[in-house]
Amino acid sequence: MTRPVHVLALAALVPILVASAAAAKPRPTVSAAPRVELQPAVSRLGQEATITVSGVHARSVEVRLAATDVVGRALPWRSLGRVDGDWVGTLPAPTMLGVYPVFLRTSPGSPLFSSQRLFLRVFQPGTRARPAFENPVDVARWWVGAVPHGTLVAVKAWPLPAFDRRDLRLHRLFVVAYNPPGHPDVSDRLGVFVTAFRDGYDAPWQFLEATIEP
Repeated sequence: MTRPVHVLALAALVPILVASAAAAKPRPTVSAAPRVELQPAVSRLGQEATITVSGVHARSVEVRLAATDVVGRALPWRSLGRVDGDWVGTLPAPTMLGVYPVFLRTSPGSPLFSSQRLFLRVFQPGTRARPAFENPVDVARWWVGAVPHGTLVAVKAWPLPAFDRRDLRLHRLFVVAYNPPGHPDVSDRLGVFVTAFRDGYDAPWQFLEATIEP
């Protein structure tokens, strides 16, 4: 099935000024309502997404995904190509599930352009249909009670590993200890790491994944 195209009008793009000796030079112009299109709207692990930017009048446009490679290095900027008046390119495929802010610039050292709503989403099927909670720790409690139908023993916030640079405002990690159904003994106790996410800075928290390692 073809996934819907995510089209986002970035009327609220806010330039972040970067101090530079070249600041006095004329800047490339951006229209009042640039548009950014990501396809697919939600990617799967290993799947690249196409980005199309319109309404930017400049000699070049670059894009960067706020993500890292497998060893924790920040992903580099990528140049977009001119196609029928728009700027088009391919975003790299993140190595982890999550919500990744997208940044644009017209040249190295130029002001950055972003939006509180412009993200690349990398989810497993059905992720958005899961229950949502105001507190991220409730996601871990829900997972124990609903998915393995176990009995929660303890839950604790856990820092993201050094290689994991996902935005902490959008991702939270917890370690939980629980007893699986029908196994109440201490010797039966299991542990797992649960990652909660939210689909935007003001969105509620949902379950992203459970792993045996952080």
